[in-house]
Amino acid sequence: MKRLFRILTGLVLVFSTSDSQLIPTSNCPINWYPFGNNCYKFNVYPLRIYDEAAKACEAQGAGLLSVNSAQEHQFIDTTLQRIDRDRSFWYTSGYRDEKHIKWSGDGTVSRDDVMFWASPDDLQGFSKFIVYKYSASLQKYAWGATDGREAYRFICEIPITETQRLLQENRDFTYGSNLTDPTLAPRGPRFTMHPINMVLTNRSHLPSIECEATGIPQPRYVWHRTDVTGSEEVIGKSEFYTISNGKLTFNRIDERRDAGIYHCEASNMFGSVRSAPSKITFGSLAQFPNVAPGVNRVALYQGTYLNCNPPTHKPAVSYQWMKGTSFLIQALNSYFFLSADGNLYFSEVQQNDEGNYHCIVTLKAFPGDTLATDQPPTETSLDIKLDVLGDTAALYPPQIHDDFPAVFPKSPRLGQKITIECLAYGRTPLRYRWSKSGNGNLPSKAYTQNFDRVLVIPNVQFTDEGTYTCHVQGRTQTESKDFLLTINAKPYFIYPLKDLIVDENSDITWRCEGIASPRASYVWYKNARLITSGTDGIEIYSNVLKIKNLQKRIHDGMYSCEATNIHGSSVSSAQLKVLSFKPSFAKNPLPRTILAANNGNLTIPCIPEAAPVPTISWLKNGGKLSLPITDGNQKGAQLLSNGYLKIVGVSMVDAGLYTCVAANQNGESMSTGNVTVVGGVTIVTQLFPEMRVNKNDTVFIECQVSYDIFRVDLVLVWKFNGRIIDFTQDFFYEKSTRMGISGLFIHFIDYYHSGVYECVAMSTITQSSISTNVIVQGPPGMPGNVYRIKGSETTRSVTIKWTEPPDHGSQIQQYNIEARTINNPKWRPVATNLSDFNVLIPGNLDSDKRQYTVTGLVPFNSYQFRVVARNRFPQLGEYSKPSEYIQLKPDVPVVSVQNVGGGGGSEGVLTISWRLLAEEERCGPNIGYNVYWRKNGTTEEFQMKTLLETDHMFQKMVSGNSVSYTVNLNSDKLFYLPYEVKIGVFNKYGRGPNSTSTVVYSSEGIPLLRPTNVNGWEINSTALWVTWDPLPNTRDAIKGVIQGFEINVEDANDANRKSVTAYHYGYMEGNNVIGLEPNTDYWVTVQIFNTAGESNPSEKQLLGTCLNPPLLYPEFVTIHSHGPNSVYVEWRGVSTGLFEETLRGYKI
Repeated sequence: MKRLFRILTGLVLVFSTSDSQLIPTSNCPINWYPFGNNCYKFNVYPLRIYDEAAKACEAQGAGLLSVNSAQEHQFIDTTLQRIDRDRSFWYTSGYRDEKHIKWSGDGTVSRDDVMFWASPDDLQGFSKFIVYKYSASLQKYAWGATDGREAYRFICEIPITETQRLLQENRDFTYGSNLTDPTLAPRGPRFTMHPINMVLTNRSHLPSIECEATGIPQPRYVWHRTDVTGSEEVIGKSEFYTISNGKLTFNRIDERRDAGIYHCEASNMFGSVRSAPSKITFGSLAQFPNVAPGVNRVALYQGTYLNCNPPTHKPAVSYQWMKGTSFLIQALNSYFFLSADGNLYFSEVQQNDEGNYHCIVTLKAFPGDTLATDQPPTETSLDIKLDVLGDTAALYPPQIHDDFPAVFPKSPRLGQKITIECLAYGRTPLRYRWSKSGNGNLPSKAYTQNFDRVLVIPNVQFTDEGTYTCHVQGRTQTESKDFLLTINAKPYFIYPLKDLIVDENSDITWRCEGIASPRASYVWYKNARLITSGTDGIEIYSNVLKIKNLQKRIHDGMYSCEATNIHGSSVSSAQLKVLSFKPSFAKNPLPRTILAANNGNLTIPCIPEAAPVPTISWLKNGGKLSLPITDGNQKGAQLLSNGYLKIVGVSMVDAGLYTCVAANQNGESMSTGNVTVVGGVTIVTQLFPEMRVNKNDTVFIECQVSYDIFRVDLVLVWKFNGRIIDFTQDFFYEKSTRMGISGLFIHFIDYYHSGVYECVAMSTITQSSISTNVIVQGPPGMPGNVYRIKGSETTRSVTIKWTEPPDHGSQIQQYNIEARTINNPKWRPVATNLSDFNVLIPGNLDSDKRQYTVTGLVPFNSYQFRVVARNRFPQLGEYSKPSEYIQLKPDVPVVSVQNVGGGGGSEGVLTISWRLLAEEERCGPNIGYNVYWRKNGTTEEFQMKTLLETDHMFQKMVSGNSVSYTVNLNSDKLFYLPYEVKIGVFNKYGRGPNSTSTVVYSSEGIPLLRPTNVNGWEINSTALWVTWDPLPNTRDAIKGVIQGFEINVEDANDANRKSVTAYHYGYMEGNNVIGLEPNTDYWVTVQIFNTAGESNPSEKQLLGTCLNPPLLYPEFVTIHSHGPNSVYVEWRGVSTGLFEETLRGYKI
């Protein structure tokens, strides 16, 4: 009995900031503040954007704050000044509407009064949604405005008259039973894992989808399939399927049989729930057409693109490109770009871009879906030929392509990693930059890739929406282009449906609050079967379900809400448990002995469990008490509205046996305690020695004192760790009452609130006190003093040691270690998910110390390390402070050289290029490179050249972070031959790894052949078409590859007149020359050129242009009606002269 007494009187209540225990205090639920006829909840965590904040309040039966008076505005300001030390923004339900403020929380409209605003700028701004913000100039909270996309704190509001209906929502599954541990109480099933969408192919081997649910007793599983015709069937075990618990495996896949929508149904004795749907589709990839695409011709240094034109496929493909036999690596080239749309773009076409390209497509699933194979089908296109034509290069300004900026995926969804691409045509170099409307700052998590042409936003959120601008800087001009990013979202629930344990004959309302873009539609299920409005008295209005006059036999069960939009479906389920039983004091009996002070006050709680809510009456010594119902301020015995008995001014005659009688339609129960009246000061409450609470909860510590109000002047003092709490300075603490009993509230409790709390009742002659130790639980604290174990440094590892962090009430489960170098300040994980066992010190000499040897480091670097811990809470703990820099010992290089390539150069050389090792890759001093080369396809020994970075000549080879080394081949016969090249790296301590081998061609030689049989004809008075015989485009004939042809034109009658030269790139047998004079004869010669130079000119050929075009133009043009679809045009004609070509006709 003594233990039961302590359970009742040693009452410490814990209230979560995210899911409050709704027990009234001052007529408002706990964590809610009263003002006027309303209750207000100040939600500190988690932060929400506007739409989420509104739904978070609605899920609690409330609405976002509506401000209807200056007094209410002042209350909000006063409260925020007391509780918000961070000076945060707080969402309300207000939004601008012309010259008024509309409050969506209660539908009212108010004037846009300047007195409520933080500043004129806030009043006159364009942002829509009203927030409370702190004004340093006004030294108070006032209105500001925002676009609703940022996540802030928010304020909920609910009328006091509606708070009582929330009390039943606080019950758990132990209510009405003999169980006290909610985790052991029987309950219906609920899913912890839903099946995913899956794409099957003919390469899929035993693919499977899976669901998982919890419940007591353990649920059973059934799988359902809805085929393309809409008919649903239950899937049983067969030769086609294997079912193991919640896992469905496809043994023999067949598109006609297996394609469709699947869902998993979990059931136990309390009902059934259905999972979110899983869409099973079949992927396919056809072959590219066997007809080669047409030739793509483009002028030198102009922009263009190659279209992949992928074959028929479903659902999606990824793209790669090859030129010849080599994959294109766009990270190495700033002028071409492989877009996620499949096209290969060139900002400018250069001479060496000419050639045959191949597009490679690989089947893939849409983002969020799974492709059930590790070897997806792949197809390669036929040659896509690019011919580079044209004359002398022009200076093209940057011009952003019409298809850019473009976002991928094309319909970005919440939580995805998205990319925004930008590509401009124009002469390189082109420099790209991104900004976002507003303050111009990009999201902090965003970064750029691919020469800044791609903006990456991981885990994209609604707050990332807005207008992004791509800026391209050319040599002389700049171009910018905007892109509006909008985020879609598959429905998700910020507040899932909550289990309801409610009284029979009562009413309930469930709100299914899903966030979705576009807006979701809703359907409801009971025990996995679709229900509609009118079923068993159920009313359904979209996402709201109401049931009046609940009946256990009809309405008990599992209910699910499914929210669906074009991006998919999400399901939230909860159990409705309807109760009806007689009152019980099994868990909360009255204390056997109750002490009260003479002339003091006494409150006796009466907390039975019952359904429906019982009526409470009291007996004294077996006789019924006629008690008035009061607010607790009258003299004598009285009944509080919550059923408690309160005696104001206790006297000796109040001693005796008091019995609480609880009765409802199912019967009555009673519990009795003996009140003894004593003198002096008596603390009625007894507290547990220790109590555990979670960070950010609100705690109530009860301290009921009974004393003689006529003889004793009592002072009630609260102490924390022996220090008196100053309630005027520390706003987290509040002395108040809960259900008529005084105590201490600790709001938004944090780790530093852990400690001993003592309630001291002091008078002039005596004092009495009670105390308890409050332990705040949460993610781990900061690991202490990270340092190296002296002498543990090697070339690639070091052992670090740290002090175990405060576990905050939950055992440390894992550690993560991150590192950065003095040359790279970005923190990178070097050891993750280390169990506490893995980091124990052998022998356990220091019980609070942990250590771990970090391996895989790069020698000769100065590293800093930091450590973070994790316990049962989902969030990581606090990162430690960085260690001092730890210098590793030098060693041979461990990183190979990257970006090996080359080619080109003057005749008789082999040019080899590579990227310099970064500072943190050098592993030691005195870096050098071994350059290896040999003819490709041979087994002869590599020739080698050793280069030291300290050499004066080496510095001349460096441009930026690239090196270009030229090998003199000393032979006129080694032109344009493939060489196998590789680069080795070494330092003071020895050789490191070689790079992978790459094929590089030696430089070309001057072409030996020259065009023959040059001929042609006039095109018009200023242009000629010149032809020549086909030439063999071979290594021996051309000493390389023909890059183009040079056509030279010289006036046959005046050698001093300026000649005309036309350059045409690519292989051809004729082309034009423009910009000539009419009626003029020209000597024409043609030359071949490659990267080494030009051939000798061909023999001269005499060609002439036409006479002049007509010098006169038609006059007196008249138009006459001719018919319903024609007109008659009449004009005066022209005649041609001696130096004009014969007239051929007219063009209208």
